[in-house]
Amino acid sequence: MKNIQGNAKGFTLIEIMVSLILLTLSFMVFLQALNTGKTVRAHSELRTVQSVILNSMENQIRARGYDENSAAPWSSSLGKDSGETAIMHFDDIDDFHQYTINEVSEHPAFGISVAVAYVSASSGFHTPQSNQTDYKSIMVKVTHKTLSAMTDTMIISPGL
Repeated sequence: MKNIQGNAKGFTLIEIMVSLILLTLSFMVFLQALNTGKTVRAHSELRTVQSVILNSMENQIRARGYDENSAAPWSSSLGKDSGETAIMHFDDIDDFHQYTINEVSEHPAFGISVAVAYVSASSGFHTPQSNQTDYKSIMVKVTHKTLSAMTDTMIISPGL
């Protein structure tokens, strides 16, 4: 007869199962970390595109003149002038008032809206004025279907 209770060498079934469970849990944590990294990268890339669109629109606005008139009194109405049907026809800053793009052609998930108002230094440039001043506040907002909106406000005067 053989001795069954002799010194057995090797791993028991319970030891193998415990090590497999630990390896599985560590692998799941590793995969979740990879997935989080991908999500952060994708979100970062979308925010970068959003900021590039915002910067591009601001540069287009800055490239225009302050007003139709070369000196005060400034135009009393904000918005497109007659005959200005596309952005390439805009010749001054206030033509961008209420300008909206629901889908940017190169990036259809993004939209743009612009609001222009006269402001004054005495109000800290915060309160829209009903009369013409030497300062225009231009608020540019870039939206995305899944991100929060990115907004920037510029204060422009005829001397800047």
